[in-house]
Amino acid sequence: MMTRLIGHQYPYGRLYNRTCIANITARVCARQPYSIDDASDADDGYNCQLADCLIDFPPEKWKKIILQFEDLRESLLRKDASLIVLPEELSDEDDGNTQDEAPMEDDSVNPLLGSSKEFTETYNKILDSMKFHMCLSHIQPQLENAMLKENFADEEAVVIPHDDILAFE
Repeated sequence: MMTRLIGHQYPYGRLYNRTCIANITARVCARQPYSIDDASDADDGYNCQLADCLIDFPPEKWKKIILQFEDLRESLLRKDASLIVLPEELSDEDDGNTQDEAPMEDDSVNPLLGSSKEFTETYNKILDSMKFHMCLSHIQPQLENAMLKENFADEEAVVIPHDDILAFE
């Protein structure tokens, strides 16, 4: 169902936006924040957690999620964001039935939504949190290595790319 849905939907409308939200949510919320001991994690059949934890995300994964989150904001602010736009049928057979055409695309920004608190202040707070975690993802592996070693005075300093720091500011 997901292959059919994602591969053949229009890049606008309610279904598209909800698919994007589900994708971002699954990437972040389906993971534990820290690695957990397998023995303490009882699998009751409802455990849908992904294997890697958030603290182990490399900066590239955070960048991808941040880009998806920014794209989602742009998509949600479109005037056609709330339209019901169903994917095209995959059938090659022509049975004489005419399908309803998708509503017209309107990529202009809805000014009422664009100025709302949810899409300005609140959205920026969430984005800042993700940027903060992306900056920390440069440091985390070095801190973990330092804690495992007894003598880490010879280690080089942690380097965070200038572009990532500027993105957080």
